[in-house]
Amino acid sequence: MQLTACSKNNDINPSDEEILSKKIEDIIPQKYVDSLTKLGFTINKGTTPPNIVGAYLFKPFTIKSSNIPNDPYQPGYVINDGVIKLYEQSNSDFSIKMLGKNFIGAADTSVVTAISGGGNKFTVYGKVKAYRNGGYSFYAFLMSGEKDGNNIKNGIAGIINIDDSHAGFGTIAEGQGRVAFDGDYTSEPTDFNSKMAVITERGIMSSRTFQLK
Repeated sequence: MQLTACSKNNDINPSDEEILSKKIEDIIPQKYVDSLTKLGFTINKGTTPPNIVGAYLFKPFTIKSSNIPNDPYQPGYVINDGVIKLYEQSNSDFSIKMLGKNFIGAADTSVVTAISGGGNKFTVYGKVKAYRNGGYSFYAFLMSGEKDGNNIKNGIAGIINIDDSHAGFGTIAEGQGRVAFDGDYTSEPTDFNSKMAVITERGIMSSRTFQLK
């Protein structure tokens, strides 16, 4: 009876670490986290991330690495500026909402998102459904950095295809991805187009720009 009661109590009152771990697992399998870290992506662990609510500009947005065979985007290649809006951050369940431009497509919104970190350092985890050429894939989008006043320092982003079972032509394969960073190491606050935000909130995705995917 005592063992049963303990088990139920753990289910009812999970620790912060358990809540966060479950959220991350729902977004990206560990093997794909490992793939991104091998590409030089930084994971900031912990259950006390800083408040990063705001919109930030990644410019010059520069390729760091890729595991895509014959990838035309080689390290040092500068791609379209990335813009990310982060809002409704919760310290109780480690959720956060994300809208992006030019990370995966011309407009990205996450269907599941989480945040980890400690001190001024953080990592955002997002799962994005992106459409291309009559099909769609699920990508994990991760972004790490350090909050520095109103800016983000050392901002780095990684994407990896985690499900290509319904992919259209011209999409990178499951397990393939890229990592890119802010080339001047400072991502400053910026405006986020409200019309684009409304479109992506309705779940409509555009892939007019190839970008990281």
